[in-house]
Amino acid sequence: MKTIAILMLFCASLYGADTSTNRTSDITSKVTERERDGGKTHLRWETVSRGKTPILRVLQTTRGGITKTSRSYEVDGKLVMIESDENGDGRFESVTLFRPGTDEMEMFTRQSDGSVKPASTKILEATKKQLATVDDMATMLFQKEDLTDEQIGDLIQETRKKIQDAEREKTNDK
Repeated sequence: MKTIAILMLFCASLYGADTSTNRTSDITSKVTERERDGGKTHLRWETVSRGKTPILRVLQTTRGGITKTSRSYEVDGKLVMIESDENGDGRFESVTLFRPGTDEMEMFTRQSDGSVKPASTKILEATKKQLATVDDMATMLFQKEDLTDEQIGDLIQETRKKIQDAEREKTNDK
């Protein structure tokens, strides 16, 4: 469910984007790009698959000259790890591991020397809250097929606000 929720959130933001596919033997790379806010924001979503099974997804968002990157790793179509460069410095500051088939996850922060430490419980709980918010939105979108564009827009805005609130909880802990 986590993979679907993350994918849906980004697919909604990439609607109408340019897409290209690169195929090398059984490894396929599909890239989707989109400009938003009059070119102020650039989104790039790459999915690498082995055969038809996604194994790596890379999301890059550039805004105000800062490019944030998130890489999601999958095994047998199930999300197992995400690492994120949250400030655009090219270093992946956080690593999140998932236990497929459960809601179990663990999160680590990467130190400047490359070592990792467990994230605080506060950051872990805020991250879980963000993922649950996206899962809830995905569930709502799947269950209520008769939502108007306005209702979908409101749902996305409400979800975005909850995610930002949880992000502030994480930031207040640093």
